[in-house]
Amino acid sequence: MLNPGQKLYRDLRNSLAETDFFERSTTDYLRKVILYGALHILSYIGLYFCATTYWRWAALIGLTLSGIQFYYISHDAGHYAISDHKNTNLRLGHIGHTFIAGGSFRYWQYKHDLHHRYCNDETRDPDMNALFLKLYEADCAERPAWVGWVIRRQSYLLWVLAMFHNFDFQRLSWIYAIANPKRCQAERVLIPLHFSVYLILPIVLLGWQMALTNYIISTMLSGVILAKLFAINHMGMPSVPSDHDLSFIEQQVITSRNVLVPSLWDDYFGGLHYQIEHHLFPWVSVSRYRSASPIVKGFCQEHGIAYVEENFGLAMLNIGRHLEAMSKVG
Repeated sequence: MLNPGQKLYRDLRNSLAETDFFERSTTDYLRKVILYGALHILSYIGLYFCATTYWRWAALIGLTLSGIQFYYISHDAGHYAISDHKNTNLRLGHIGHTFIAGGSFRYWQYKHDLHHRYCNDETRDPDMNALFLKLYEADCAERPAWVGWVIRRQSYLLWVLAMFHNFDFQRLSWIYAIANPKRCQAERVLIPLHFSVYLILPIVLLGWQMALTNYIISTMLSGVILAKLFAINHMGMPSVPSDHDLSFIEQQVITSRNVLVPSLWDDYFGGLHYQIEHHLFPWVSVSRYRSASPIVKGFCQEHGIAYVEENFGLAMLNIGRHLEAMSKVG
């Protein structure tokens, strides 16, 4: 027999099943791979042919933004949302996280699955505990004094820290890959290939100063953009203790925030600005979330579950306020 929370979730699924919500959006993913793959290749070539002109910066931005799009594709592949064939999802996942980002898709998948399972759980969600950030009031982890200095200024230093996010992702990925050699066999090939393509070859063709500058700027810029887009999903939303009694649907909805932007920006946000729908149905193609949002919102309101949606500016403001408040606790 289903408990009340399970019944609610089943009823919501049944409502969405009457639409095309659970159908694969293969053509949309094909569009993204072709469009952003072409942009990535052209931008990469442009870094060489435009190295001494101002177009170099356009190429660098194009390389960064297209790389982020493959991060999104990899993200969806990690949830097996792109194809019914597991290996297809795994290959696409490795393109974005292992080859283009130089990390480990398998490490990201492991960590991200925990986040989904324990969303905003104060002890079990890995995204809730960071050395340089205090994200919830009950966080009493001991930190060095100099880290405390950072936390007291975390509301604006967040974006400085974000510049180093992708470098830290690479570091943690390599540690995970070394500790899990059987699970991370693709990393043995794709991580060296990443540095060969994005760093060593550019050094040979452009010289180490320009090549290293390009690599650092692109990696830092993508870190800031990704932090900005992902921070709005959960930061400043309620956290929950591990002994909470919330049902799955309640936990996923009240700890997530949707961000209202025009449909033109859906690609830029990777479709993940519909974070509530994503956390309820992570295996569904992200292009389905926009049309499903009114159904999910109405269902939640009908059953007294707080469904939060804010415009981008308000979401960013609330994140700043939350970080400022947490920096003064304890």
